[in-house]
Amino acid sequence: MTATQMMGRDVVRSFTEHEHVEVRQGVDRLAELVAAFPTLPVDQRGLPLQRVLDWFDHTLRPHMAWEESWLFPQIDDRARTRWIACLARDDHQQIVAQADRLRTHLRVSGIPSSMTTTVTLDLAGLEALIRANLEREERYLLPALADEVEPWTPA
Repeated sequence: MTATQMMGRDVVRSFTEHEHVEVRQGVDRLAELVAAFPTLPVDQRGLPLQRVLDWFDHTLRPHMAWEESWLFPQIDDRARTRWIACLARDDHQQIVAQADRLRTHLRVSGIPSSMTTTVTLDLAGLEALIRANLEREERYLLPALADEVEPWTPA
């Protein structure tokens, strides 16, 4: 393997790890909201929920799109199978569905007390799905970039 190939692989891995650090910071803020949501006054529940969805739309969704359009195909090519990244793609679909579920709560003015448990569980569900996805990607996908059995070159 050439130094350029090693450097390219290291750059992609470093970039991906940096992205995951940023995603984890957002998930940590989400966890804080999960803990605080039941105690928020009804009239102050919409804004933090909207902020979560804005973070999802402007940070997490573009990150997942990059993974699906560029990173996962690279890993699939190296592994010579689409199955390696298949679970991560499925994770992404579940994460999007959970964010969409949260989005429906914004249609309710003030998010009344009767919905506290439902919204809190939906927020916790989003947090759990994202954390599990990050764990799987870091445990199973990113190591494929370090496999030296066959050279990998960035596009």
